[in-house]
Amino acid sequence: TSRQAICRELFEETGIRAEEEAFVLIDTGMDQNTHYDFYCLKREVPLEKIVLLPGETDGAQWASMERVRQMVRDGEICKIIGRQFRLQEKDLLARQNAQD
Repeated sequence: TSRQAICRELFEETGIRAEEEAFVLIDTGMDQNTHYDFYCLKREVPLEKIVLLPGETDGAQWASMERVRQMVRDGEICKIIGRQFRLQEKDLLARQNAQD
């Protein structure tokens, strides 16, 4: 399932473990070649505990919503993720505020 895949990929690419139930599906999309499920996961993990997978991930940072907005504007985030962030920003902010 896509939840199994997101758990596996998150661990393989960052060393972060999370249970399938911890991921919240926020949207599903499709283009001519690919089906996308977009999940939200809130975890407090120190950057020094993140283990990047060579060839798959090249950096990690924690960013505020404003920093993510800036990264989207500056083209520092791939277009499909930036587009999805803009579409889901209000919902993500509501989730963030509810968990704080």
